[in-house]
Amino acid sequence: MRHTLIAQLLLLICSPAVSQPTEQATLSHGPYRKIQRYLDAATRDGLVGVVVHIQEGPSNRWVGSSGYANQERKEVLEPRHIFSLASVGKMYNAVAAFKLIEEGKLTLDDPVGNYLPKEIVDNLPNASRVTIRHLLGHTSGWQNYDTDTALNRLYLSGKLKLDTLTHLNALRRYVYGKKALAEPGSAYHYSSTNYLLLAMIMDRVAPDGHTSYVRNLLSEVGFFHTYYRETPPGENVQYYGDPNGDGQVENLTRQTLETTNWFTGDDGIYSTATEASRFIRLLMRDSILRKESLALMKTGNTGIPTDTGLGLMADKSFPYGQLYGHSGRGIGTTAEVYYFPKRELTIVILCNTGIRAGAPGFKKAYLKMRSKIVKKLFLL
Repeated sequence: MRHTLIAQLLLLICSPAVSQPTEQATLSHGPYRKIQRYLDAATRDGLVGVVVHIQEGPSNRWVGSSGYANQERKEVLEPRHIFSLASVGKMYNAVAAFKLIEEGKLTLDDPVGNYLPKEIVDNLPNASRVTIRHLLGHTSGWQNYDTDTALNRLYLSGKLKLDTLTHLNALRRYVYGKKALAEPGSAYHYSSTNYLLLAMIMDRVAPDGHTSYVRNLLSEVGFFHTYYRETPPGENVQYYGDPNGDGQVENLTRQTLETTNWFTGDDGIYSTATEASRFIRLLMRDSILRKESLALMKTGNTGIPTDTGLGLMADKSFPYGQLYGHSGRGIGTTAEVYYFPKRELTIVILCNTGIRAGAPGFKKAYLKMRSKIVKKLFLL
């Protein structure tokens, strides 16, 4: 899934739309007015709402939004609204893992068997040779529980209630006994299982568990509209998707909040577009992690044929140069958080319409909008 999305980004790469004035619109000339039109076109094409935050350099920024935060109430979407970031949460959890490494509580090449229960180690192939580095870089070779067809079928049908499913039981049902995709450290296979296990390991070494650790880290760095595994107290969007594939969006807010609060390590973050942009910019300026840790996040998969580091997508392709960040795809939410160091350019796109499941028209509308934004920014 991730390779398809990033390839589309780098190959040049809902309801009536409602345009909103930009927040801190210090970049307001022609290209940005056109980007606002792209957002409006996307919401006319079926996306319920979308916010885009663009920042170049330390102070030049543009934030635009279109559509609805709540389609039923016709509540206009604004940049202040908070979204679930889906798998972008992996980037935040990778940062937490590196902070624990900096504190001496973990070592990158520690075997996972040093921390995980014997039951887990005994039921995962090659577990004695898998390390924390392999989890962070998706090179463990373990299957992705999050894409198991039985799990998704039960969940989308409403027959699976995540509050009755423990994370250990998710491993037992959807990962145990499955053949390894590759030898540890030999190949890249995107798998949320890696970050579920990483969270379990962080639970063992963080004083009050990894959830509290991530929340405290966010607070210490000054993020007051970013939350982890807890529904924000206000300013939330409603979430929409098309699980039936009939071309009609339905409200999936309950399901999206349920999954975001249940996932551990591989999801779980809520944020505004502005704070998501600030997070990756601080990260890239060595303001959250030490320079050595950030270098490992960027390059820790050296020798593996992939465009992903340790918790970061790390691609370099013409015409954009190097790219760092992460994307997220849920049944009711879509997110992109990217940083291009050559231009000191950050692009954050948050949409409260999921493109992970549903009729192809929603995905087409989203990708068309994204492609136009990137072309406008890089091919002025």
